[in-house]
Amino acid sequence: MLEQDELRQVIRRTRRGPFVPENAGSPTTLGRAELERLLPHRPPMLLVDSIDAVDLSGSAVRGRRSLRSGDLGFEGHFPGAPIYPGMLVVEAIGQLALTLLHFLGSRRLDVPDSTTPPRVLVTHVHHAAFIAPFRPGDTMTLHAQLVHQDHTLVAAGQAWNGSTLSAFAISQVYVDE
Repeated sequence: MLEQDELRQVIRRTRRGPFVPENAGSPTTLGRAELERLLPHRPPMLLVDSIDAVDLSGSAVRGRRSLRSGDLGFEGHFPGAPIYPGMLVVEAIGQLALTLLHFLGSRRLDVPDSTTPPRVLVTHVHHAAFIAPFRPGDTMTLHAQLVHQDHTLVAAGQAWNGSTLSAFAISQVYVDE
């Protein structure tokens, strides 16, 4: 669990800029097959399309999610003026953060065929902020960074729309090992 002072520091750091800026970290090209080995989620709840950079020294990862009009949540949120639901943005950020378990644990950028996803339970969303909406046709550039790890994983995440920080969250998950 984060103390209030720690949480405030993480929030300030999360608002500053992307965890893995363009041309930073180690480039990689990981898609659906690798994500399904890293994450226990499946469509329609697999909310990350790809991973394109991993920064092992900064304990961070960058991925993407292209939003389509038929995606979960758009039809009823809101008819005629669809906005991607904030909790699905938080979920996408959290899914990307889970991939850090593999990258940081194995210290490698590839995902061997033998990799299996961990069992996890979200235990706490410490903070979430929704600054600008995502609409059909937008691409979320997702960033996640490890904040703390012991018997739980605490990660900060960002969702960018171009150069605009549209949302961020700090979440904690229990990893069932």
